[in-house]
Amino acid sequence: MKRHIGLLVLTVLVVSGVWARGGGGVFQGAYYPVQEYSNVDRDVRITGGYGYGVDRGGARHGGFGLVIHDTHTSELVGAFGGVMSGRQLRSGSLALSVNLWTGVGYVNSSFVSSPVGVGYLAEAAAEAGLTLLPWFQVSVYGGMQAVGSLDPAQLISSARYAPVLGTRLTWGGF
Repeated sequence: MKRHIGLLVLTVLVVSGVWARGGGGVFQGAYYPVQEYSNVDRDVRITGGYGYGVDRGGARHGGFGLVIHDTHTSELVGAFGGVMSGRQLRSGSLALSVNLWTGVGYVNSSFVSSPVGVGYLAEAAAEAGLTLLPWFQVSVYGGMQAVGSLDPAQLISSARYAPVLGTRLTWGGF
């Protein structure tokens, strides 16, 4: 009996240290080419889904999937899956975060001027979210996104980059 009580106490102590927040949802964004900060000559839209957890210290870790389409031709520019990592600060119903999204997937050869259709995506972004309900948050984000070919000979030269702005709808625990 003493063993059972001791095991129960140890289990409760371990589990009591677990604390997590986070959520998942959908997002939509677009490239906003600025001559000095971009080498993209197309209007593209980005749509996707994501999920993440947040620890007590505010570290965010999760995953995502997204597609990028040319808005004029509806041509698929790329489709990527990957991981996101970042840091969040929360005060009441306001959340501020900085995140890094990295992934691999398909990239249209004509977009990156490379014969290899396997590519990478990297995005550094800041996000501001407002919790409207205990389980629902609306966010806006902005940052820089780069897409390129994983062809070793053109890893850097194939990169297409531009500022990106968008919105996110998140369901979860806030």
